[in-house]
Amino acid sequence: MLRPNVRRGIAWSASVALIALGAAIFAGVADMPAAASRRVLPAQGSQVSQEFAGLSSAAAIYPVPERIWIDKLKVNARIQPVGPGKRVGVGVVEWTAPNNQNVGWHDYSGRLGEGKNIVLNGHNNIYGSVFRKLYTLQPGDEIRLGAGDRQVIYRVREVKILRERDQPLAVRIANAQYIQPMNDDRLTLVSCWPEWSNTHRVIVIAHPVAED
Repeated sequence: MLRPNVRRGIAWSASVALIALGAAIFAGVADMPAAASRRVLPAQGSQVSQEFAGLSSAAAIYPVPERIWIDKLKVNARIQPVGPGKRVGVGVVEWTAPNNQNVGWHDYSGRLGEGKNIVLNGHNNIYGSVFRKLYTLQPGDEIRLGAGDRQVIYRVREVKILRERDQPLAVRIANAQYIQPMNDDRLTLVSCWPEWSNTHRVIVIAHPVAED
């Protein structure tokens, strides 16, 4: 599944080779001696330690979403962070989608309650097809995101199906505007369409309505 990515937020792919490379890197870290792999924290009271504490505090207030529920689609899935893959053109890189039944959270996008664009992706016809029926959502349908004991309810506002395959770069960049940072609090879900192919992109845009 390939998505064009401009300014670190336009394209991703489910690449077996990329996943295998990641596994090899993690294996290498796991084999390191304990002393070499131990994290050294900055000295207490230093500017670096204060910045570190600030980041930790922000992460506690605005956590990465951990789970998604879409009752209409019978989706109850874990969310895992995903990042950019290899560069495939000038200003264009691939974004990975989880090669499993999980949903991917774009690691540059918003966190829960942060007031930014939270971008999630998932497969439609491979690896469990977690977003197979994403295109059937309608305005008014509800989506829930959770982190720990916290949940935020979103209501769908728009569902878009956009032609992607064989389109000029300008069109693919225009399609990708929906997964860029936004100035409002929203949730953007992305997958492929139709169910038997990936010629189009499904974009679901939702806004928060309540928090538990």
